[in-house]
Amino acid sequence: MVAAAGPLQVRLDEHARVRIGWGEPDWFGPARLAGVDIAPAGWRVDPSGVLTADGDRVQASLRACADEPVLVFRLEALTARRDMTTGDFATPWVAVQFEPALRSNGGAPAGVRAFGHQYTEFALPVFSDAAMAQWRLLPFRPAVVMPLGLTAPDGRTVLLAPLTGPHDQIIAVPPPGDAQADLGLRAGWHGDIGAVPAGYATELAVVAGHGARECFATWARLLRAASGVDAPRRDSDTLSTRVSYWTDNGSAYWYRTEPRHDPASSIVAAVDDLEARGLPVGAVQLDSWWYPHEVLRPFDTDDWVVPPSGMIRWEPRADVLPGGIADLRARLGRRPLVAHCRHLSSQSPYGEEFPLWVDGDRAHPQGPELYERLLDQAVAWGVDVFEHDWLIECYLGVRALRACGRAAAWQRALDDALGARNLHAQWCMASPADFAFASELHNVTSIRTSGDHGYLVGPELLWAWFLHTNVMARALGLWPYKDVFRAAPEFAEREVEALLSALSAGPVGIGDRAGTADVDLVRRTCRADGVLVRPDVPIAATDRSVYGAPVWSAALLVGSAHTQHSAGRWGYAVTGNVTADRQPASTRVALTDLGSDRPDTDEVVVYDWRARRIERLARGGGYDVALEPSGWDYRVVAPVLDGDLAVVGDPNLYATAGDARVADVVVDERGVTTTILGAGERVTVVGWARTVPTFRSWSPATRERTVPVSFDAATGLWELSVDIGPAGWTVLRAPLRS
Repeated sequence: MVAAAGPLQVRLDEHARVRIGWGEPDWFGPARLAGVDIAPAGWRVDPSGVLTADGDRVQASLRACADEPVLVFRLEALTARRDMTTGDFATPWVAVQFEPALRSNGGAPAGVRAFGHQYTEFALPVFSDAAMAQWRLLPFRPAVVMPLGLTAPDGRTVLLAPLTGPHDQIIAVPPPGDAQADLGLRAGWHGDIGAVPAGYATELAVVAGHGARECFATWARLLRAASGVDAPRRDSDTLSTRVSYWTDNGSAYWYRTEPRHDPASSIVAAVDDLEARGLPVGAVQLDSWWYPHEVLRPFDTDDWVVPPSGMIRWEPRADVLPGGIADLRARLGRRPLVAHCRHLSSQSPYGEEFPLWVDGDRAHPQGPELYERLLDQAVAWGVDVFEHDWLIECYLGVRALRACGRAAAWQRALDDALGARNLHAQWCMASPADFAFASELHNVTSIRTSGDHGYLVGPELLWAWFLHTNVMARALGLWPYKDVFRAAPEFAEREVEALLSALSAGPVGIGDRAGTADVDLVRRTCRADGVLVRPDVPIAATDRSVYGAPVWSAALLVGSAHTQHSAGRWGYAVTGNVTADRQPASTRVALTDLGSDRPDTDEVVVYDWRARRIERLARGGGYDVALEPSGWDYRVVAPVLDGDLAVVGDPNLYATAGDARVADVVVDERGVTTTILGAGERVTVVGWARTVPTFRSWSPATRERTVPVSFDAATGLWELSVDIGPAGWTVLRAPLRS
């Protein structure tokens, strides 16, 4: 052994190749420095204990962190380099090359599996076996998986992820059917980087943890510490705090109009109808239909395609919004807007005003001036959130943007321009590099974490995409957006879409035709005033699900989230059958599977949200779930508090104990005190008790009084209802019992 970082150990073999282990000595196979015009270089130990390997004017190093279970590979240009192109983004010019096929016998744990995120829009979650050569990749995107990890049956996990320069680095994997599968993994500078100055360097972390969540959390903590940028608050903008109405792909009015309406009046009619039926709408999203592209998509057609053509101008189409954005906003009651923007066409007249990099039919601004112009327009129009879509098309569509450091400069300048105007952004179609770099940005508050609703793949695959990618977004402190969903009764998947949207802890957006949305369903995500009721953290796949790869196996997918109150932690667990072969499946969900989302009391109650049943379990217990294809199960796990009492919360909401409904639960010498929030509504609260509990309530508008409680002695389930008056809160207290 020549180095160690926590459980990670580094050895040099007889060929001066690095082998990294955790218990077993060789998880990834031997690693060496390699690349174009670089003979495979071995490693040596310098006097400071750092491993180094020398290439042609490039040096690699490997160091162990003293206080983290992290190793860091560094690639540095010793002199300025030019002509560093390979002609292929996914073929790095210089890289640390791991060769899993050459692992030593017993070098990796039996049953180890690989996981990661392909370099695609929305960071597609992908999986492979121990050989890391059989990835299920989208063929139209690069064979790049980053971050990339290995996870063992006992939970030990090792993750490779960029620490610096995420847009300049890749981890290339063999494409499906590639005859060069023996190349293994090549972690280095992508093949379009072109040139680097002397001293330019990037770093790649090797992170150890018990499960994918812990590894991603460590990685994200290192990124945030380096940037000094705090993660955005959950309630940073209107989009993140109230139900919103959307017109993007998958919605009723994406390039469609209501009969006898135009585009503007279709949206106004839908929003007015929701308001009239008691569902306040906080913001309205305007998708790409309102501004001209190089290839225009026609309205009211059954041909559901998404032309990838670029934007011509970010101004309303005269044939679509003749009154302009300001007129539409006035008709929408001056609600805040979410405005869509996409990559630029090379035919855009903006090229006459602003310098652009041009690549075929695509273009990208060379400086911040064009984005500053667009954001000034956004302010004038009443836009609150600038939704930048097609991020991956900006980057992969214009080769000049892939030069060293340019993508970072673009996104930093845009972030500065947003901050100067008190605007926020949502990232959409972001690559894994965009996810990572968002840790350096102040004003990106939400991010899409799955493909378009109802487009290309079925909803079950999108649920899995969402929960797996949320592991990364949650660690980075980004608030996921599930995408628009339709709440009308005709959409069979609507309940799961609403549930996952609410538990995302991010925006909740609906997109139904006027008069068709099931308002009662949507109200399960929010209070009567439209304020979202959410967990403290986004729902994300459990470590066991990351190992199980449920889409491609017989395993069920489990995702979890939590709410933290003074009295403890409330967990939320969703189980879904997302298997591609559409077969029935079953599992036992152990409470330990929920990780940090599990209450820390010795006993808990598990509330079956759909069946309205409750059971008390020991902290190490579990429950069984059997589901048909596309089936789902939802449980709330609440701590059993002093006095043998548990408060589940509002059973008519998905996040039953979310802090916009249950402000806090406190246990002290006076008893268990629960503060309920609302907006002139009657709220039901449920929980468990060993014997029939006694509750008293009070608020500024009412005297303290005893609250009637129904109690099922066989199960311990209790239920009560309270009115929330003008003050917006009511307090419930149950005395402690010996």
